[in-house]
Amino acid sequence: DQLSWLFVFLSLAGNVFIIKKNVIGQWMWAFSNLGWIVYDVSIGAYSQAFLFTVYFGMCVWGIISWTNESKEPASV
Repeated sequence: DQLSWLFVFLSLAGNVFIIKKNVIGQWMWAFSNLGWIVYDVSIGAYSQAFLFTVYFGMCVWGIISWTNESKEPASV
């Protein structure tokens, strides 16, 4: 159960970085989502594991999108 608290901490800390518009938050969410997927499957919570799988995909999308935006030249 202590492992689930680590995932809670990563999820909440990631949210702080997202609020500050920092891509590190997407990475933290991605890692916590992977943890939640494994945890949920291990306890038989398959619908929640599916939810966190979708969240993980959205994090990957966010990481790619935010990284590409930071590489674009600033508009005048």
